[in-house]
Parts: sequence; C-alpha cells; structure tokens
Amino acid sequence: MNLRAISLVALPVIALLTSYACSPGGEGVSQRDADALITVRRGNGGDPGSLDPARAEGVHEFDVLGDLYEGLLALDAAGEIIPGVAESWSLGSDGLTYTFRLRDDARWSDGTPVTAEHFVTGMRRTLAPETASVYGFLLYPIDNAEAVAQGNKPPAALGVVAPDPSTLVIRLHTPAPYLPSLLTLPATFPFRDDGGVAKGRFSDPARFVGNGAFVLADWQPGSHVRLRKNPLYREADTVAIDEVLYLPVADPLTELTMYRAGELDITFAVPGSHVQQLRESHADELTISPFLAIYYLAFDLSEAPFDNVSLRQALSMAVDREALVRVIGRGERPAYGLVPDGVNGYQPARYGWMSLPREERLARARELYAQAGYSEAEPLEVTLLYDAGDFHETIALAVSEMWRSNLGIDVRLDKREWKYFLSTRNNRADWQVMRFSWTADFDHPASFADILRSTSQQNLPGYASAHYDKLLAEAEASLDPGEQMRLYAAAEAAMLEDAPIAPLYFYVSKHLVSPSISGFESNVFHRHPSRYLTKR
Repeated sequence: MNLRAISLVALPVIALLTSYACSPGGEGVSQRDADALITVRRGNGGDPGSLDPARAEGVHEFDVLGDLYEGLLALDAAGEIIPGVAESWSLGSDGLTYTFRLRDDARWSDGTPVTAEHFVTGMRRTLAPETASVYGFLLYPIDNAEAVAQGNKPPAALGVVAPDPSTLVIRLHTPAPYLPSLLTLPATFPFRDDGGVAKGRFSDPARFVGNGAFVLADWQPGSHVRLRKNPLYREADTVAIDEVLYLPVADPLTELTMYRAGELDITFAVPGSHVQQLRESHADELTISPFLAIYYLAFDLSEAPFDNVSLRQALSMAVDREALVRVIGRGERPAYGLVPDGVNGYQPARYGWMSLPREERLARARELYAQAGYSEAEPLEVTLLYDAGDFHETIALAVSEMWRSNLGIDVRLDKREWKYFLSTRNNRADWQVMRFSWTADFDHPASFADILRSTSQQNLPGYASAHYDKLLAEAEASLDPGEQMRLYAAAEAAMLEDAPIAPLYFYVSKHLVSPSISGFESNVFHRHPSRYLTKR
C-alpha cells in the first residue's frame, strides 16, 4: 500500500469524523448519551442524490431509504422477499389482480396509522409527470401506469385502489410475476399527502415522517447521513442498534484506511488492488459474492459517429474483457451480454463472436471499423466520459488503450464528479461514450431488458428499436414462463446485434465487515437493511 496516499486521505477522514461528532442531529442528546448509543458506521460510496423515494435513482440512496421506509413487501438479510406493511397477499385466477392485506400495527414515525390509501398516493406520485421519477417505468405493468406517467390519463385511472384502509388491490394490464420484488423498491413506498410536499420534508429531521425501522436524525451532505431507531416501528423490539451513520466516502482506499482505523464498521466497496492482500490478512472480514449488476459503456446513438452500427460493433469487439477483469482483480466476470448468469429460469443471450479466438475477433473489429469509414490515416476521435471514484479511471484508461492499440482510435478521457456526471448523463449532446452500471431491481430478465426499451428514462444511448420493443411486449404478455424467457432472450440477442452499449463486466459485491457486526449477509440484490444488524 502507498503510505503517502494513506497519509493524504487521512486528513479529510479526520475532518469528516469531526463534523459528524459535532453535528446537530442529536438535539436533546448529550455527548455522554450519544457515546452510549449502539452505532453502526456504514460506507455509502457517495452522497444520496435525494431521500425522496419517488426521486431516488442510485445505489447511494437505496440502503438509506430501505432503513427509513417499508414497502408492502420487504427483503430479509439474505435478499428473500418477506411481508412488509402487507401481512399477506394473493394473486387472482386471471394472473393480473393482486390483493394485499395490510397490518393493523403499521405506523408512521409520528404514530399515524399507515393505510392502503398511502400506497395509492405514493405510486400515483411516482408516476406523476411533475415528479419526473426515473423509476416510474418499473410500474408500467400496472393498468394505465404508462398513460398516467405521460399525462394522457389522470392519476385516478391508475390500477391501484384501496377498497378500505387495510386492503390494497393492484390490477395489471400484462402479467408481471416479478411484481412482489418491485414492491420492495422506493418507487412503490407509501406517501402521506399532508397538503403537498413541504420544503425539507425528505431532508430536514424536524419535518421527516417515515414508516421504517429508522428515522432521519441528521443529513449533512458531504459528511454523513445519521439515522436513529424508530421506536414506533412495528418490530422495534427486534432492532438491535440505536443509530446508523452512512458516510459518503467515494474512494475505496479512503474507506479501507477508515476501516483499519476502526472508523467504519462496513465498507461500501473494497479497492481492487488490495483484494488479494485482504483475502490473506482479513479473510473472515472480507465478503465477495456475485450480484445482479452490469458495468457497461453507452454510445450516443442520436448523432454521428455512433449512429453507425458497424462502428459500435467494432468498439465493443476491440475490448478484451478477460484482460479488463484481470486488471480490476476483484472477481468480476467478463460480460458478453446484458443479463448476468444466475437470473432464475433464464438462459442469457451472448455475442456470437464471443467464442472467436482473440486475433480473429480483432480482425473482424478492424473490418467493421474500416466499413464505418475510419483508418489509421483518418482515425476516429472520441471522448469517453466517466466519474471519479472506485475503479472507473483504471477501466477508462484500459479501454482507451485497447481502442488505441487495436484500432488506432484517438480517445480523450473526461472525468466528472458524481453529481456533475449524473447531470451530464441526462444530456446526450454533452457526451459521446459514457460508462454506466445497472443493478437489477428484481430477479427477472425484464429488470435489465427494460432499461433499453425506447420509452425508458434509463435508456442512456437513446436506443429505439421497434423489433426490440415488440419482443419485450410479447414477452410481457405471455403467460407461459418458458415462452416468456425465450422471447426475452431473443430481444437480448437482437439488441446485442445493434450494439447500443458495450457490456464490460458483471459485478461482484465486495465489503469489509467488522468482526463486531453480525447479521450482514450477501445477496444478489446488494441491499443490506440495517434492521438485521447487531453490534457487540
């Protein structure tokens, strides 16, 4: 380890720790009382963009929101679906109507009962055009959801109704066997409309009202998010910790330094360069496991040069994914398709050239590059956009060198801080190729396939294929599980031929977990509710 690097990151770490030790989140709590609290300190990888469940869009929000709120259904520590606010549910014989029975003891953090109408309001709000939720598309299997999101039908037309305070009925227009998984996500959380969304409702502890195992105690962007145990949570007696402190540390090396100093109990990530060393020195504290997520490059299809499919195919073929995952060195798996292995009941599609020897693959890439009108004398000039933190710069450097050495491309690298990276993502005129990642929201190929549907807000490249959309629609409508999976695989194969993205690798999750912590379990969703943690 580079000792100079450690000394340089130690100063901001000390400042970070000082800021949250002195923060105002514990009004009415003396320093002695605060010291007596059982606190779990978790790395969060970055600041939450928003703690509004309808507007949350990234990994830096999901664990925090999962602590602050509870959906109709929930995930246990192992990622299995369990009852949440709904104590039971059933699917009608039509395969399209779900009925949920809510618990009598579900409460908001101010003691008000949680009712079925709060879930109706929450889903309507997520789909409202003015909310601009990037996850609204997940609700499209619900009757009239897409029309409501597009402003073509009123919110009352949404197929979510509350016949009485303890009963919720969701009507689908197309089969969605993964709906129970969707109902664990922030986009479906309840919302209590107390006369509109007051300023600071999701960021000011004095205004915050949630229904999860914890409540918001303090949020200092750039420093920490502090949560405190919710005494009115229905299972508060099973929650063994008093406080959760999420620290937005973007650099895994800084996290490692903090962990070794006893300043973090759970890291968000592990620096790839240290994985092997940690396997030897901290084997009982290092957890590495697959989860349903992909790292990819998106091409801007809306204008030249990446409106040319031959060029996109050439760039994807020129990346040596095996070499790339060796450089990263964290157990990632090369990606030759969109959907990782391990999705229940699904056989993913893969590039037809995946099995070609490396030299044959490169020869074909050079042919396609030439077909697109480029050569050594007249090379492509392109900008690759990525964000600071983790291994993104290492990956960008490796890919750019592969493109340069294999095709002669002139690559400029553009690094942005996370919040600027996100804002740039939404404006294709400002980028040509950008790195991104996607984590499955549920265990089904649709969780990946839907991000490239022409109408999806997550469709970074602007991919618009009538054939792809048609296959997805046919898959959704099928009541035959085998036929449905076959149609999703056909759609994935068609998309790979069009090459709107270049998949690079499938993730594994990597954490260091202190020996003092129990209840942290690996799962394919990479979501870890704090309510299951204990600390000795």
